[in-house]
Amino acid sequence: MDEIKRKWAILLAKYQQALYRLKKNRLKFIHLLRNYTKLKFLYINTRKTASKQRAQQLEQNITEKYQLVLDHSHRLRHIDEDLLKAAEMTRQDFESSFYVDLLFRNYLPDDFTNTAEYAVPTFHFPIMVEHDAQPGEPDVHPFIHLEIGGKRVYDRKNRLFIYYLEVKDISPETELEYFHKTDKLVKTLSIANNRLQSAKKTIEMHKVMLISLVCSLIEEHNKETSEHLQKIRLLTEHLTGECKRLKLVAPDSYSLDDYIQDISYTSVLHDIGKAAIPRELIQKQGKLAPEEFSVIKQHPVHGAKYIRKIIDMFRVDPAFAGYTGFLNIPYQICLYHHERWDGRGYPRGLAGQAIPFPARVISVVDAYDAMRAKRSYNVTKSHAECLEVLRDESGRQFDPALVQAFLNIEKKIEVLGY
Repeated sequence: MDEIKRKWAILLAKYQQALYRLKKNRLKFIHLLRNYTKLKFLYINTRKTASKQRAQQLEQNITEKYQLVLDHSHRLRHIDEDLLKAAEMTRQDFESSFYVDLLFRNYLPDDFTNTAEYAVPTFHFPIMVEHDAQPGEPDVHPFIHLEIGGKRVYDRKNRLFIYYLEVKDISPETELEYFHKTDKLVKTLSIANNRLQSAKKTIEMHKVMLISLVCSLIEEHNKETSEHLQKIRLLTEHLTGECKRLKLVAPDSYSLDDYIQDISYTSVLHDIGKAAIPRELIQKQGKLAPEEFSVIKQHPVHGAKYIRKIIDMFRVDPAFAGYTGFLNIPYQICLYHHERWDGRGYPRGLAGQAIPFPARVISVVDAYDAMRAKRSYNVTKSHAECLEVLRDESGRQFDPALVQAFLNIEKKIEVLGY
């Protein structure tokens, strides 16, 4: 019995020692865990700071190397101050000038089917410096001659195609070469062309503003927001640009660039015929009765009549008769944008290539916008779901070539957001 007590006492002592060590080790573990948590917190903060500094350094390196940075929406993201000084322009002057349009129209790659990095080949780009001649001085407008090249990359985070452009002033060597090749007539024509481009840009902006004014007058009746109309215009601009690249459009007796621009500008007029439809039908919640839908289906005819009235009014005036061709585009858009490729649309039941090109474009654009927009009578679809619908309806509701063109630029479309 004494031996058992002795062994029990020994075991109890060992247990108490083990328990003491366990408590001591547990305290050490808690202390280590606290230190680990602090170190982890410091590590995360250090990484965040380093990432931010690295991003800032990268951005600084980019802006130091690339004097001009643009995105595919024609937005100016960076321009070197020395370049602005040489051109005697402010940032706002350059961003709103026709030079940005010329860069995208004639020089920068417009294939958006591939998101891989794309080299922009070097090209010569002259900019005319404004010069106010003093009395008695010749009206001379000097040029700066730029050599531009770089790359285009796809920014996956912001879903943008970014153009990083290196700009080198090659004015001295270019002017020396021009000195031997040009004369006063060439310079005069250059000045006239520059003024013509500026005037054309002004006219284009006035055209957009006047069309927007017409749209604003019918917004209240149609309950169409300016944001919706802006999206229609941008979608049309992107799609017609891709059609131009793919050579899907060849207008008769019309400049190609002017043609696709005018389609974009007048796309917002596609539903002006709804102004002739009773407001209670336009604003009705829920499904329309068959006879009500028959009334709604007349809006393309009403819209075309409005535009035909303007065409006929100006056509009788010799001063305007030669300029009414522009109005044929919104006329075709209004009358035919609900026609279907398979011939089951309205109001005329046209099919295939018989449907004018502008109306086929708006048919695709309007359908995409209607599926994406938040409206009381439909369930909003995601960008991917809309693309699936367009694929399914290719060759039935829509021109297959235009659907493929739309799919080519879907990354540009996705960034518009809804």
